[in-house]
Amino acid sequence: MEQALQAPVMEAVIALSERVQTLQENPEGRIYTAYRAIDRTLTLGYCDDIEAISEQLRNRDFVLMASRRGTRREQRLLLLTLKEIGIAKSYSDNCFSASPDTLSHLKHLGWPLGSLQQSSMTRKRFNLEC
Repeated sequence: MEQALQAPVMEAVIALSERVQTLQENPEGRIYTAYRAIDRTLTLGYCDDIEAISEQLRNRDFVLMASRRGTRREQRLLLLTLKEIGIAKSYSDNCFSASPDTLSHLKHLGWPLGSLQQSSMTRKRFNLEC
């Protein structure tokens, strides 16, 4: 049994080491969620400078809902996971419809949602206003 668990444990240790090293190399790296009310679109991203990306998002009518320290790898893995579970992109690789189903998956995957998380939990019918 020990031998059967060695490979998965080593993979987890390597992944954790890689995450810690990446965070140490780039302590300002952030993953984020932004929301645009007019078409109920989410953008799920990574950036090195949250202030600069906030300005770019505002120019596109997005509101930054939440962010936390993270890595570009986390964002890539999230996008792959969403694709695998059948969540369709809308405009680009990191834009999605802000449906209750999408928000539920993002919550379970530990993605920062801010007030979108409470909205998805308390409303059966999705009608966000920012």
